Amino acid sequence: MTDRRRKRILLACFSCSPLWGSEPGVGWNWLKELSRLHDVTLVTHEFYRAHLEPALAEQPLEGVEVFYSGAWAAGRPYTTFLNSRLYYLWWQINLFFFVRRLVGTRPFDLIHHLTWGTVRFPSFLGFLGIPFVIGPLGGGDVAPRALLSGQPFVERAFENIRSLSLKLFRLDAVTRAASSRARLIFCKTDATMNCLPENLRSRAQLAFEIGTPPIANQVPKPVREAEAPLRLLFAGRLVGLKGVSIAIAAVDRLRTRGIEVSLDIAGDGPLRHHLARQITDLHLTDHVRILGMLPREELFLLYEAADVFVFPSLRDSSGNVILEALSKQLPVVCLDLAGPKYYVSPECGVVVSTVGLSRSAVEDALASALSSLARDPERLARLSRAALSHARTQTWAYRVTTAYDRIAETLGW
Repeated sequence: MTDRRRKRILLACFSCSPLWGSEPGVGWNWLKELSRLHDVTLVTHEFYRAHLEPALAEQPLEGVEVFYSGAWAAGRPYTTFLNSRLYYLWWQINLFFFVRRLVGTRPFDLIHHLTWGTVRFPSFLGFLGIPFVIGPLGGGDVAPRALLSGQPFVERAFENIRSLSLKLFRLDAVTRAASSRARLIFCKTDATMNCLPENLRSRAQLAFEIGTPPIANQVPKPVREAEAPLRLLFAGRLVGLKGVSIAIAAVDRLRTRGIEVSLDIAGDGPLRHHLARQITDLHLTDHVRILGMLPREELFLLYEAADVFVFPSLRDSSGNVILEALSKQLPVVCLDLAGPKYYVSPECGVVVSTVGLSRSAVEDALASALSSLARDPERLARLSRAALSHARTQTWAYRVTTAYDRIAETLGW
């Protein structure tokens, strides 16, 4: 007998991969957890066939079928397509006709558009006459202009153009019409909710998209010796929005206060040479290392060796690395901007206020937060223990179940 508690969900994910993090990892983890609750038909880009088929052959997911939409030329750099906004818009249009044919062959209780999770691009699947949900969506946060000072011209220009595009988004009749078909619009941050036109905000709810990786039993970290150098870690792309230059400046301020400190930067990107020059100019070459992109196994070893994870992002909607760090007993220090502040509680880290502050003042505030931890090893140990406990409550299963409880309530399931 069919279990009618299990609904038939069409999950639309431009990006879905068991091998990658970020958006592709979000698609894969939601697919896995959603399959525990409902029967799922996944529609994703053809590129991910090579990722998904081996994984599903090794670990079949009950009630899951997968379709691939979108042309893919083998041997072409994936960045040519998968990072292109124009290509993504084309894929969305193509997806509408693909799914329209699909819904003619089988019934669905819900269509859920998951990735890309950005508020600025339309999903047309709501026009198919089936209950429709979007998100969690991000992209509505703006980096404070004061904190962009000192960034290369290209980074500042990009952020200014992006801010303008968010203002113009309110006038985008196509996206507004497409979003108006959604019964629920999940948003990752308050700023993204407020970015929506007023007539759509009544159906918007705050919901988080990311969860912790599997957490094994761990031996508690030893209490740091008070005279030992404070070991900081950052992980992420080296782009302006990540605020890495603020972390480097904070290290310089800590050293002027007589605190021994080191910072490992795991990641790569267009700002690598700019950041290397900042490190040299501040005479920090013995204290700050840029390690480049690392295999996940090496990154996890860095999590275990560090004392604090520092993540001064200016507008990340989520921040997978934050939950990774917490799951490795690593307290997090971040800014009160965009998504990271939602994942860090006072029990497991520090959220540094930026309200009304200049860039220099934010660098001072970040240095003060880190200085307080360096001078209080017992507090740092408490935060470390609480980090692991907090991470255990932030699972992928919790994220998906919570979202679908709200969907069930809204749709009267």
